[in-house]
Amino acid sequence: MERVRQLQPLASKRRCAPGERLRALRLVRGLTLRDVHQTSVALSKRLRNSEFLLPPSRLHEFETRNVIPGIHRLYTLACAYGYEMADFLDWYGIPQSRSRKGFLRS
Repeated sequence: MERVRQLQPLASKRRCAPGERLRALRLVRGLTLRDVHQTSVALSKRLRNSEFLLPPSRLHEFETRNVIPGIHRLYTLACAYGYEMADFLDWYGIPQSRSRKGFLRS
């Protein structure tokens, strides 16, 4: 329990790597890798799309090896952790808004 309390501030810091933040958030929520996998199985069945499946080994890679999840698995993580997709996209440096002129125009 003490370990979870120590990791709680880590989940909200902006300077951590996304994988570290994912792990901290999972631990703060009291979830195991298998819990997240079970959530992904349920989501995948509900949406009838296996792209949402997230094996525990792959989540471990996201957390420890800075592997970047695809959009379907990022959505699964957002659902499992009760976060908005925009939060996770921000962690990976994907901007959520753009000017009316667009990104490429000067």
